[in-house]
Amino acid sequence: MHNPKAIELADKILAKSAKEFDAEWVSKNLKALREMAREEGDPAVIKILRLAYEHIDENGDFKIGFSADEDEDGEEEEGLITDLEYLLILVQRSEREKSKEEIKEMKKLLLSLK
Repeated sequence: MHNPKAIELADKILAKSAKEFDAEWVSKNLKALREMAREEGDPAVIKILRLAYEHIDENGDFKIGFSADEDEDGEEEEGLITDLEYLLILVQRSEREKSKEEIKEMKKLLLSLK
């Protein structure tokens, strides 16, 4: 993302959801962020943000296991950052090739969870 207001909104979502996850508030702000992404014309970001807020609307959270790690027994454990934090970092850095790849992977995961 290049829009400073979009980056600022993503930072605001990150900061507030780190303290307390309010599904309705996060969803509303992801929708606003998606509209800003539309202005930039990045279809991958537009799609991932839509899938993210739809998931939140349906499930009340954004715990999709994307940023989780596996322990020695193959059990999933919490990652260092939440899935929402990871998503927003990817969106903010969406012009980077690695971020684009990870956005595509997250999109596949979200589609498989529907």
